[in-house]
Amino acid sequence: MNALQQWWLSLVKREQIVVAILAIVMILLMFQMMIWKPLHQGRDNAANSVEKQAELLQWMKQRAALATQLKHQLPSRAKVKGKSISQIINTTASRAKIEINRFQTSGDNSVQVWLDNVDFSKLLLWLETIQKKQGIVVESLSVSETAKPGIVSVRMTLTTS
Repeated sequence: MNALQQWWLSLVKREQIVVAILAIVMILLMFQMMIWKPLHQGRDNAANSVEKQAELLQWMKQRAALATQLKHQLPSRAKVKGKSISQIINTTASRAKIEINRFQTSGDNSVQVWLDNVDFSKLLLWLETIQKKQGIVVESLSVSETAKPGIVSVRMTLTTS
C-alpha cells in the first residue's frame, strides 16, 4: 500500500483529479455491469416467462372448451336401443360382408373380434360405420398382412364408451 501512496503523491494535482474521476467512472461501470444489468435482465426474463405462461394457460382453456364441445358431439353408447354390442357388431359386419372368425365378449360393453383374410378397405369402412352410427370405438387393434395384397388379418377389442 505504501507504493500506491507514493505513486499518488508523486502525481500533479490535475493528474490526481483525472485518476480519481477515472476510478469513479470505472466503479460505476463495474456496478452497472455486475449488479444493475443482471438484475434488470432477470426481471425482464421473469416478465417474459409470466407472459408465456399466461398465453399457454389461455391456449389450454380454449382447447379444454373445444374438447368439451367435441365430447358432447360424440355418439353415445349404442344408438340402437335394446341391442347388445355383440348383436350390433354381428349385424353390421354381415351388412359390410365381413366374416367374423372368432368373437369373445368381455363384459357388457366390450368384445374381442378376430377377422382373417378381410379386405382392408372394407374393414376401414366398417370400423368408421360402427363408430359414427353405433358409438362403438376401437380400444385396441392389431393388423397383420397376408400373402394377398390388400387382405389382412385383424384382432381387435371394440367397446362402447
